[in-house]
Amino acid sequence: MATALAAPDEFHGLRVEPPKALHGGMLPDQDGRDTAFPLIRETWQLVFFGYTHCPDICPMTLHKTGILLKELGSESVRVTPVFISIDSGRDNPEALRTFLKQFEVRAVGLSGDPEALQAVANEFGVLVRRFQGKTALAYTLEHSSFLYLLDPQGRVRLLYPGSAEISGIAADLRRLWRDDSMDGRGTSPGKGEVDRAGSERSRPRQEQAVEEDAARR
Repeated sequence: MATALAAPDEFHGLRVEPPKALHGGMLPDQDGRDTAFPLIRETWQLVFFGYTHCPDICPMTLHKTGILLKELGSESVRVTPVFISIDSGRDNPEALRTFLKQFEVRAVGLSGDPEALQAVANEFGVLVRRFQGKTALAYTLEHSSFLYLLDPQGRVRLLYPGSAEISGIAADLRRLWRDDSMDGRGTSPGKGEVDRAGSERSRPRQEQAVEEDAARR
C-alpha cells in the first residue's frame, strides 16, 4: 500500500497513516447484485482476499472472523466482514454464496471480472501467483493473507497478518470505537441536528454571508 505504516502505538495491527482512501468500484455480491465497494453503510469493514477453492487460509480466515463476531457480542453489528474473490474464472455469485454458507459468519462476498478485481486488489497491494494444473480450471492461487480494517468512511485504518489474534483485533476495534465516541464521531446526529443542518444548507448563500458579516460587527 502506498501509505506509511505507523508503529503499533498499543494497537495490535499496523496503523495506516494517514488513513488510506480507496477508489473501489462496483462488484457483484454473492446474490448477483451490483455492489459499491467500499460498502456504503455505517459500519466498519473487515476485508480479506481469497478464493473459494482455497484449501486452507481462506476457510481459516472466515472461521476466525466468525469467532471475532462472537467475541464482540452485541457490538458485532458494527462490523461487516467482506470477502473479495481473486478468482474471477471460477468464483461467480453462486460459488461465493455456496462457499460462504459453510461458515457461521455473515460476510459479504464480492467477485467480478478480472480487470475490476485487479483494480481493487492493486489498491491494497494484494499479490497473487497462479500455479496451473493439468486442465484449464485445475489451478491454485497463492495470495497475500492480510486482513484490512476499514472505517465507516471506507478508509483503511489497520491491517493484520493472517496469524493475528482475534482478541487483539477485538481490542483494537473497541479502542477505535471508544476514541471515536470521545471526539464526537461515534454518535449519529439527532433529528433536530439533521433538520438544522439541512435548513442551513438550503438557505441562500448571500443571506448567510449577510448574517455572518453582521455577527462580526
